[in-house]
Amino acid sequence: MAIATVRVKVGQQWYTVEIGDLTSSPVEVTVDGETFQVEIEAEVERGPVSSPRRGRPRSGPRPSPQPSDSASQSDGIIRSPMPGRVISIMVRPGDQVAAGDEVCVVEAMKMEQSIRAARSGIIKTIHVQPMDSVSANDPLMELE
Repeated sequence: MAIATVRVKVGQQWYTVEIGDLTSSPVEVTVDGETFQVEIEAEVERGPVSSPRRGRPRSGPRPSPQPSDSASQSDGIIRSPMPGRVISIMVRPGDQVAAGDEVCVVEAMKMEQSIRAARSGIIKTIHVQPMDSVSANDPLMELE
């Protein structure tokens, strides 16, 4: 039974990864239907989801852009990388964003994925609201 399902990109290829119980070792991981037993060296901790930063400067280094799909974002459309539910939106139409800025968070099976802008621009349209269900590749917002 999968505890979490995530989409990961290796090179230019996307994979659906189902992760089993992390409390025992080895951990069962299913990648696009093929199951593997893997050893986990150390647990990776995820920080809390931050609140919107409208108008406040960001402290510390800016993260590298982690686009959900660079090809789909090249046209200015930011798309959901996975099916799930939008749990927060950090921007509004008219807001200026830089490449790598977090614009929203999508949750699937209690795993949160931060969605970041692949390029700088101005938020033109937001197609979703918090608690909306989305499918993989659904448009979330559009950049000018």
